[in-house]
Amino acid sequence: MKTTMKYLGLVIAIMTLTFTSCSKDGEIGPMGPAGANGINGIDGVDGQDGQDGEDGNANVTASDWFEPTESSFSVNNPRYKALPLATNLNSGLLEDGVILVYYDNDVDIYLLPNHVFAPDGTILKSVDSKINRASRNIYVNIQRSDSDLTPREYLWDPSGPAYGKGVRFRYVIVPSNAASGKKATIDYKKMSYEEVMDHFGLDY
Repeated sequence: MKTTMKYLGLVIAIMTLTFTSCSKDGEIGPMGPAGANGINGIDGVDGQDGQDGEDGNANVTASDWFEPTESSFSVNNPRYKALPLATNLNSGLLEDGVILVYYDNDVDIYLLPNHVFAPDGTILKSVDSKINRASRNIYVNIQRSDSDLTPREYLWDPSGPAYGKGVRFRYVIVPSNAASGKKATIDYKKMSYEEVMDHFGLDY
């Protein structure tokens, strides 16, 4: 009996030690080495270039329509009229800019110069623009060689009949910095009046 109790006590002691050792966690081991970097993914496809912005008119000088009266002319002869259209302009604009002067006869709008020819090819009437760089002015000259000018050929009457109000003028000056780069390939003098106005977003 004593021997049995001795073995039983030994078994209980061994079991107690076993449970005690299993219940305690061991110490945290050292951190392992960092893993190798993954393979770089394939670059995505580049997006499409955006469209060019529309041309602006911030640097473009454009006058309103000038409607001449008898007192508007610096020279007012029966067959020759000289009309100051713009005065004291920036000399850089006159030297380097593209100057477009338009002539509206209440039927069509023309880029000056504009001529009327006789059957033999001689000029009967001319409407032209001149630049005086000394005074920095733009003039419009109206001249007939075969007869006196009629009022409808050099004046504008806002209350006149449709297609018979007379003539009026305006100018557009495109500075050299606005006529460079992409715009340098554009010949504004080969464009219609409407095309130029639309190109720069100007009122007709």
